[in-house]
Amino acid sequence: MGITLWLVLKDQNPAQLWTAVKQVRLPLLGVGLGCMAVYFCCEAKNIQTGLSLFGSPAPYWACLFYAVNGFFFSAVTPSASGGQPMQLYAMYRDGHAPAPGVLALLTDFFSFQMAAVTLAVLGCFLHWQQLISLERGVLLCFFVGTALNLVVVAILCIAVFSSRVLPALWKGIMVPARRLFPQRVPAWNQWWEQQWADLCQCRQCYRTHKKQLGKMFLTSLLQLTAYHSVPFWVYLAFGLSGQSAIAVVGLQAVLFLSVSSLPLPGAVGLTEGGFLLLYQTVFPAAILPSAMLLSRTVSFYLILLCCGLVIASRFLRGSWQALAPKKPLAVRGEHSLSK
Repeated sequence: MGITLWLVLKDQNPAQLWTAVKQVRLPLLGVGLGCMAVYFCCEAKNIQTGLSLFGSPAPYWACLFYAVNGFFFSAVTPSASGGQPMQLYAMYRDGHAPAPGVLALLTDFFSFQMAAVTLAVLGCFLHWQQLISLERGVLLCFFVGTALNLVVVAILCIAVFSSRVLPALWKGIMVPARRLFPQRVPAWNQWWEQQWADLCQCRQCYRTHKKQLGKMFLTSLLQLTAYHSVPFWVYLAFGLSGQSAIAVVGLQAVLFLSVSSLPLPGAVGLTEGGFLLLYQTVFPAAILPSAMLLSRTVSFYLILLCCGLVIASRFLRGSWQALAPKKPLAVRGEHSLSK
């Protein structure tokens, strides 16, 4: 983060940046912070719904902590790979069995990715001419990031809704495995049976609770719309006009999908650079760096600091048991979740 800020600010005039920041309307930045609060509330609601669907209900404020936990560890690990394992760990410490936690997080992640792709497709449609006018290397970066997210969504769809593809793929993998590692095959098959049983349970739940899944998708749409609207509130805070909220949200959705899966913690560096490229037509050149800093502060830097303090506070107070269910659930076979 320090290197990124240095690269962004090294050619800027600090006095000019400070002058631009002093002109900002703070109440509108407060609205942006309120949108981030909506982001966490929606995440918590989806986690609570997922845990209830799989037989391990949790109070809303516990799910709010899981949402905070996920944001922080996603932000400090490459490709957001640490968020869900740490959420699962927090659930386990609160008395939830691993299997319901895994399935709840998988469902939430699936809903989140579908909403992210939906909003990004809308953004591409609105800003297609601007996107294709970018330099070839930059355009390639955006397309690679978007393609990776689409692949993730496709894999999730196959894993959840297809009853043939994954078993056939596993059988193909086991053919050379039996020759190369015969002593490990029984353990691997046992692991596979557990994963497949969980996926079948997940599939059955999806077929039975379509209404709840639809509500989760709408909640994810609201969550990401609130998150992507932060640059629009920064835009209004500078006293600017002429750009619609839909256009700014769509542009941020494209940027988010493009960089979120690339292997940098919190997509730091790529997001800032992408903001400076994509928002050239939205913010005047004189205040564009200031707008980028304020937008990232409201939607990332400040929130990351607050989430870190919340997590550190809970660990230091040793208050894990405060959120535990009254009747802790029996823990069955342990396995981890990986994006």
